[in-house]
Amino acid sequence: MSQSNDDLTRQRIAELEAENARLRKSLEMVKAERKELRERLDGPYPTDGWTTEAEMIKIMKELVPGEGMKFFAELGLLPGKPK
Repeated sequence: MSQSNDDLTRQRIAELEAENARLRKSLEMVKAERKELRERLDGPYPTDGWTTEAEMIKIMKELVPGEGMKFFAELGLLPGKPK
């Protein structure tokens, strides 16, 4: 009986994997169709002004964790310490 349950489980997993693959393919088709329609209506999506990979690397190297919190601290908007 355990063998039968294992077989049913494997069969169900195979069915779900096939369904998942079908849904992924359908999603990709819908995304491509939406992109095509959006470009038809609005023209191509502007890429000028995007951060380049080199610029993003520089930003990440210079990032100081928590630096943005100074602004909130100066405004007195940080939560108090638990007592």
